[in-house]
Amino acid sequence: MKSTVLSLLLSPGLFFCCNAAVAQQLTKPAAAVPQHLEDLSASTLGSKSGAPQSSPEIQSLIKALSGKWSVSVKFEPSAEIPGGADGTGEETWRAGPGGFTFLEEEHLPTPGGQVFLLGIIWWDGNTKSFHGMECNTQLPYTCDLKGALNDITMKWDGKEFTIDELETSPAGKKSMWHEVWSDITPTSFTQTGDTGLPGGPFHRFLTMHGTRVDATSN
Repeated sequence: MKSTVLSLLLSPGLFFCCNAAVAQQLTKPAAAVPQHLEDLSASTLGSKSGAPQSSPEIQSLIKALSGKWSVSVKFEPSAEIPGGADGTGEETWRAGPGGFTFLEEEHLPTPGGQVFLLGIIWWDGNTKSFHGMECNTQLPYTCDLKGALNDITMKWDGKEFTIDELETSPAGKKSMWHEVWSDITPTSFTQTGDTGLPGGPFHRFLTMHGTRVDATSN
């Protein structure tokens, strides 16, 4: 004995009734799209394909630094490192999905141990400026969300990439970190890190020289 549902599906009367209803819907004129929805759709489509486009500013930075780099690092003598130190590490820079973010992965030997770092950089269209967040194995909370919101300033003028970061010690003491990528070519760059009090003066903490180790050209 067939079930009631199956019997209804096989009923000739119901079959023709349903087809008539479908045909009526297909021949019914489509409702006009409200103008405000058309305007919204047009404004959110970045191209004919419907995909939004990343900013020229971050595209320029991605072009300059993308790739895998070997870095030689020299730590200057300081109270923490009286004799200074040398080492070799690596940096890998790559665009995030769609080119809306720029990611730096860094492995660096330091007198305090091996450091693994992830940097996330993006362009804020509202403030017309770069922003970023650092995730570092030497941070107690790994990723510095507060710093990303309030303490990091980034600039890219097409030749030099600069990061200024206000840092706060566990004791509450304020200091500034000033980092610059300069002399950027398709095969090399120079990276310097200075530290000091807010407003200066600053002293050199480290100098790094990057050499491209992949086959990607900028």
